[in-house]
Amino acid sequence: MTQRLFLVLLLLIPCMVGAQNWQLKPGTGYGPVVLNQNQAEAEAALGAPVSSKASESDPESSLKTYKGDVLLLINGKKKVLGITTWSANAKMASGLGIGSSVSQVQSALGPGLQRGPQQVAYPNGIGFAYDSGGKVERVFIFKAEAQSALQGDRLIVAGRRCGDLKVGMAVADVESAWGAAPKKDGKNYSWPDKFVSVLVGNGQVMAITITTGDYISPKGLKAGSSKAEVLKIYGKAPDTTGGNLIYPKRGIAFYLAGDSVSTIQVFSPMK
Repeated sequence: MTQRLFLVLLLLIPCMVGAQNWQLKPGTGYGPVVLNQNQAEAEAALGAPVSSKASESDPESSLKTYKGDVLLLINGKKKVLGITTWSANAKMASGLGIGSSVSQVQSALGPGLQRGPQQVAYPNGIGFAYDSGGKVERVFIFKAEAQSALQGDRLIVAGRRCGDLKVGMAVADVESAWGAAPKKDGKNYSWPDKFVSVLVGNGQVMAITITTGDYISPKGLKAGSSKAEVLKIYGKAPDTTGGNLIYPKRGIAFYLAGDSVSTIQVFSPMK
């Protein structure tokens, strides 16, 4: 869930001038604006929003832009779920923040989790978007989350893996990490709390199915991406059974709900 929130914050890139000198606190907040704060309390510091846009992945949530180079993800209960800033003064206590280089961030925090082109997130609740010169141009604050076994880098690699969950691995190893599958329907083993299921054959993982935006491809595709985004990256699908986009030779399929990806499946490439 945390990584999904991070990805929602990438949907809008505002362009205003910031002035405040607030500190970035991973997993907590930005200056007086903190996660899970009431919208009214946040706006006591930020003022009224200058624009608002419904979240594409959750119609009950909205993305609100404020003076001072701040964007908030607000849920249906008027609570702050995520914070984005592109203010030139936005820094952590260590000095990392807007304008820091990739090497400076990685030296302090490690490689992080790739969340799309030039976008990296860290489990402690902070993420960075880099410009073409390798400098931080946006910072994201979201709820920290303990990393689960097999999540790995959370990358979707067609024909191979989703994080450290790999096509061809023993299903016994999956159950050793996650516990016995709560739901078993024939050869389909599901872990609903992780939004992941696997198709099992001869004791091995034959296919991986995910319905969460916590996993993402190197080029930014995830559950919640649009049909147009998939076609732009993969091209015309050889198989469109049921109106879906299936790429047998690449080992990946995108199942659609309307014009959005609801489910992604990774499997061994077919000849």
